[in-house]
Amino acid sequence: MEFHWEVFDKYWTWIASGLGLTLYISIMSMVVALVVGLIVAILRISKSVPLTLFAHAYIEFFRAIPLLVFIIWLYYGLAMATGINFEPVMAGVICLSMQHGGYLAEIYRSGIQAIPKGQWEAAYSLGYSPARTFVKIIAPQAFKIVIPPTANQGVSMIKDSALVSVIGVNELMRQSMIATSNTFRPFEFYTVAALIYVALALGLSHIAKMVEDRMK
Repeated sequence: MEFHWEVFDKYWTWIASGLGLTLYISIMSMVVALVVGLIVAILRISKSVPLTLFAHAYIEFFRAIPLLVFIIWLYYGLAMATGINFEPVMAGVICLSMQHGGYLAEIYRSGIQAIPKGQWEAAYSLGYSPARTFVKIIAPQAFKIVIPPTANQGVSMIKDSALVSVIGVNELMRQSMIATSNTFRPFEFYTVAALIYVALALGLSHIAKMVEDRMK
């Protein structure tokens, strides 16, 4: 099978716009997921039983529900049941960030709890408050631990961003699908789309490795 580059003559801008939207959705979702994950992780290790139970329920629920089901439910089901409507991009960002926030919460919890309890106790003996102890002593050490799994989660989020195409978001995957339906050349468009996703994943992994090396 020959690869016909000429089919892209009219569709490079389509692919470029889809890539831009994929990057936007992935970055926005990752930023929100990082915040959600940290908050839920802190609640998960708190001494408050209600907060701990809430965090545990959040993590288990969003790690159990298939992302595709969640996207369709939020965009279509919630609108029909309550009248609450989200723009497709917003719905995609909400779903990606909430689900991946659950995974990141467990990553952060593990990273925080990997720090010996003696460091908390030593900080308290010096008059540090719990918040100051966490920010000044625990968080910097935990950050080094969670860089690789956080990067892996970011790669998963980039790949999962393709699922928002089911609600009409014209990101990379949907633009490739439309171009394919117009040209009947799936091999070319899906190959390029796959290579772009691979490049994004490798790029993020490389950045994470650089950050990890500088933190050593």
